[in-house]
Amino acid sequence: MSMPVEAATAFANLYQRWFDDARGLAEANRRQARGAIGACVADVVTLWNERERSWLPNAPTILRLESGDLAAFAMREPCIALYSGCIATDAPVTGLRWESFRPCSYAIGRTVADLVLVTGRGGLLEDVEVVLDDGGRLFLGNRDAWPLAHAV
Repeated sequence: MSMPVEAATAFANLYQRWFDDARGLAEANRRQARGAIGACVADVVTLWNERERSWLPNAPTILRLESGDLAAFAMREPCIALYSGCIATDAPVTGLRWESFRPCSYAIGRTVADLVLVTGRGGLLEDVEVVLDDGGRLFLGNRDAWPLAHAV
């Protein structure tokens, strides 16, 4: 497994690539995300706002797998970009902390059976539907109606 990367660094790199070649980044994301298929879910993590005592909308959502992380970062709505690797979550961010996202905790211990990558206009990535081995699903996206990951 690679060395952990701070979330801000991962986002900065994705953001630059997104503005340089959003379609190329979306294609690379589709290829890289396939590596998550067959991996066991260890956790689903996002940022908790200590001051507001609530989840931070549009924060990165990290699907922590036993083999590494698949993190969804919000770009311009409704687009997202994915980071495959290892995101460092040990160091606190001022006023924020990385926490297990309990609404998606049922996914822990289940295996990623498939990924449905939804693209919009221009081939840009808008949503990732993580299909689990029990038929459950996690949705990662960047929409006003669902600013955080949700499970069904």
